[in-house]
Amino acid sequence: MPIYFTYLLYTSILALLAVILVSRKDIHKYAFLGIFYGAVIDIFWIVLLSLIDGGGYLNYGPLGFLNIPFMPPIAWTIYFILFLNYLPDKKPWNYSYAAIAVFYSVIFSNVLTNLGIFHWTFSNIILPIAIYLSWFLFTVWHYEKFGKKFIEYGIKP
Repeated sequence: MPIYFTYLLYTSILALLAVILVSRKDIHKYAFLGIFYGAVIDIFWIVLLSLIDGGGYLNYGPLGFLNIPFMPPIAWTIYFILFLNYLPDKKPWNYSYAAIAVFYSVIFSNVLTNLGIFHWTFSNIILPIAIYLSWFLFTVWHYEKFGKKFIEYGIKP
């Protein structure tokens, strides 16, 4: 089995978890924000990391275009649907939840590194913590400030 099937496997597992753990109504409710916080920001990080040679995805075979793999942005979209669905409403729990998610993401990125489908050129710990911490803290802050209003007024599932 080619190594690029790993992308399909973990994206499929995340999708299955989302279907099992999140109601259909909530999937629709968080889908647009999941695309923004997940896919759009992941593509931003992919491009930035390639520009500064900080790391990136490897061995995505036919599942990519212009050095951007297709499956990770989809996986991050699903991940952020799950993330937003279980995000606590009150401080400091929402930021604590984000911090725990940061450490999970750092561990998972190192698993992907060990599988040979991702690499960090600077550090397997420092750079991922900086990226995921800024990403997740921005997500919680932006969701609290704008995302809840967007869901309330902008999307009717």
